[in-house]
Amino acid sequence: MFDLISDLSPWWWVAFGIALGAIEMATMSFFLIWPALAALAMAAVTYLFPGIPGEGIVSIWAILSILLTFVGRSFMERFGDGGEPVGNLNNRSKSMIGRQGKVLTWEHNEGAIEIDGMRWKAKGEHGGAFVSDAPVSVIAAQGMTLIVRS
Repeated sequence: MFDLISDLSPWWWVAFGIALGAIEMATMSFFLIWPALAALAMAAVTYLFPGIPGEGIVSIWAILSILLTFVGRSFMERFGDGGEPVGNLNNRSKSMIGRQGKVLTWEHNEGAIEIDGMRWKAKGEHGGAFVSDAPVSVIAAQGMTLIVRS
């Protein structure tokens, strides 16, 4: 098996790297990119040093894959987005902060308001009572409940 690996062309490593990169793009696992880059580096290694035995080639690729994974992940953590959510993209209630609405119904410091034709559950900032059609401002959000004041 290792004899077969030692006879592989550098172009095989390029194809292997591209295949791993394609699988990475399809799955978006953010893991296969590092072994793919290691495979591309192995193309250069096998081109520059053609006499490396199969065991050495596999060892070098494994070490490069592990090294690139750790270095790449730390680089992404330091300079990437860190996997943090982007703003209020998937949090509609937080995106309502600062918006104006009107009271639809109100009882015992909670009720319903309307913003852009959408009905939202709301609570008063300090237990204030609101009348129907009164304008309110959204100052905070707790889950899907908006906190409002007049």
